[in-house]
Amino acid sequence: MKFCELNNFLRLQPAFRLLQPVVFILLLLALSSCSTDEQIRKSSVILKTGVAYTADGDFVSPGSKITLGVLASGSGAPLTYIRIERITGNDTVVQVDMGIFAGKEGFDRDFTFSRSQAEVEYWDVLVMNADRDIATTSLRVNRGEGMDYGPVNHYGPLEIGLQSNNTLPRYLDLNTGTLYHASTVGGHEQDIDLVAYFYLTSGLPSPTLTCPAYTSALGYYPAMGAWPVRNSTLFDYYTSDNQLVSTAQFDAAVNDSLLVSAYNPAKVSGNCKFAFPGRVIPFKTQEGKYGMIRINSASLEESGSISMEIKIQQ
Repeated sequence: MKFCELNNFLRLQPAFRLLQPVVFILLLLALSSCSTDEQIRKSSVILKTGVAYTADGDFVSPGSKITLGVLASGSGAPLTYIRIERITGNDTVVQVDMGIFAGKEGFDRDFTFSRSQAEVEYWDVLVMNADRDIATTSLRVNRGEGMDYGPVNHYGPLEIGLQSNNTLPRYLDLNTGTLYHASTVGGHEQDIDLVAYFYLTSGLPSPTLTCPAYTSALGYYPAMGAWPVRNSTLFDYYTSDNQLVSTAQFDAAVNDSLLVSAYNPAKVSGNCKFAFPGRVIPFKTQEGKYGMIRINSASLEESGSISMEIKIQQ
């Protein structure tokens, strides 16, 4: 740099320092002009209406179905999460709590539940998009007269093969009690709710029930990865692990009252370990039906089988 240019630069430094606060304020104003609303895409959620769906203020008898049809959008951002809560008095029970991915098509799904004995139930539905923007909606369901517990189907005993059993069928339709072999399941993939396997978990043997949608199930039945539909069944492992329902109670269930009341939605998974003889495992299918599985026998080797009986809502 020439001497005269250096001299001019040094003479300008005090003036530049005086302008620094002004420049800083202008930058802040420019940034604030981009509002948060312009940066974050908004989520939205509504509940479907019509005779097939429960409406705000409806009177529903205990045991009857509550059907919530959820329509949601992330306004350009994918939807990533949904939670549905049932609030009765001071108790809040999460009925659905799961990650989702719904892009431009939005989220459209029906959920069914059974009406409890409470005088009033409040149902809250929350969705969140990838921008972490949250939208909620809710409705009130009053208690109707009488009881409306429904009939059940009873299937079994049914014997299902574990992952290395090449003789017994491996795929089970809980709704009809139908078992399929690998050679016969084609065309029925959308009906399959349960498969089983054996493994060691923390060194402990575990006959295990799982469902096609559960990620680790593909490690034992990789052919399911090509299925057009893989159903999700939720097993109440807490009730099973703590043996809260006895085999005698299972045998005595002539309607779906116990099937509904025994299922604890806060302690469920698509995988149920330690399915030992004598355990009763409440479950809920993707279709929304409640049921229970009684384990009659379970092998402690992967070439073995599990024998079970099923009661499920009609």
